[in-house]
Amino acid sequence: MKALGGVGAAGVTGLATTGSAAGRQGGPIPMGSLVPVTGSASPYGEGMQRAVNIAVQDVNDAGGPLGRQIDMTNRDTETKPSRAVVKLRSLISEQNIVGFVGAFSSGVSTTLAPVAADSRVMEVSHGSTSPVLAEAGYRDGVKYFARTSPNDAQQGIVMARAMENQVGASTVAFLHVDNPYGAGLAEKASQAFGGETTAVVGYGQDTTDFTSTLDNVFADDPDAVGFIGYPGNARTIFRQWSNGGYGGQWVLSEAVNSPEFISSMGDILEGMYLASPSPESTEGRERYLEKIGDANTLFAPHAYDALFLQALAMQKAGEASGTAIARNIRSVSRPPGTTVTVGEFQRAKDLLANGEQINYQGASSPVDLNERLEPLNRFALLRISGGETQTVETIPRSFFRGKLYDDGSGTATTTSS
Repeated sequence: MKALGGVGAAGVTGLATTGSAAGRQGGPIPMGSLVPVTGSASPYGEGMQRAVNIAVQDVNDAGGPLGRQIDMTNRDTETKPSRAVVKLRSLISEQNIVGFVGAFSSGVSTTLAPVAADSRVMEVSHGSTSPVLAEAGYRDGVKYFARTSPNDAQQGIVMARAMENQVGASTVAFLHVDNPYGAGLAEKASQAFGGETTAVVGYGQDTTDFTSTLDNVFADDPDAVGFIGYPGNARTIFRQWSNGGYGGQWVLSEAVNSPEFISSMGDILEGMYLASPSPESTEGRERYLEKIGDANTLFAPHAYDALFLQALAMQKAGEASGTAIARNIRSVSRPPGTTVTVGEFQRAKDLLANGEQINYQGASSPVDLNERLEPLNRFALLRISGGETQTVETIPRSFFRGKLYDDGSGTATTTSS
């Protein structure tokens, strides 16, 4: 059916009308989540799912948006775009969702964003960081894709900074998973690096022998190598690198910032650097950690914020629809306005009822969304030692202002954030 495939315009409009109508009627508000419970990003999925469900509980305990409960349907992306899009279409056509949290992987989100936008369903990603997503999800001038995770233009700056300042490299190479996340971050890090890039090598997630790939990466003996990928392939890659005696210093991306992965590979990863978002210590952050406990994983706090912000947007709009979320989510995320934080949905409802503006300060960051509906995050540069990470440097959000977007003239700019 073209309606489910997102090909026929009439079919897509039919889905959007059905979903929006369901959202505007009384009764529960249908929403969804798409997180990687299985697949190459599965080390993080359970924590992400737990965070989403805690946010749903917090919202529903306060009576829900517009006095209606959120009816959440959780689905596993399997970290595969083809499987994720099938599940999103099902959520749209069968559950009539108005919005969802996800996806984590940029490769998945670049597939989902046009389907969601064509159906006027709001997508708020908690972990998709590819720079290309800054322009994703537009329909009729409305942006149906937002994210609480940072644009990888930030992380590229941090990786390049580590290569220059910590490693002292003048030449670098990049090894990346061959998807929008990997290719986009490798490009941004290479652009930010002040020296020479000798190679940019992609690999498929189905690859099992990386010998020739590593040969290509190290062909010109770079001073440092940036790695961008997930724990599943990374285990094999770094074991083969270690056994092959290639040498060199590595700077890793945030997607391998898994305590289990790092502890299990500790001897091989010893001394490597790792760039990662660094949630700021705030009242909201502490409340969130009390709620989620040991289930917390990378980008789980961003998943909490992704759900909570959508609920706030519906409350402000007075309507439960994807378009209402898309048009109001930025205004509830940033100054001016009275600060509300994790677990304060009732307080936010009271403020809005009194005609006041609100500024949500999240579990992951202040989540001040800019015109592209994405925030700046604080970052940390970590070093692996003894199977754990130690903070080398913390880089504040203010450092990245004015450095993210290219206006076409080669000049980096940033919208207000």
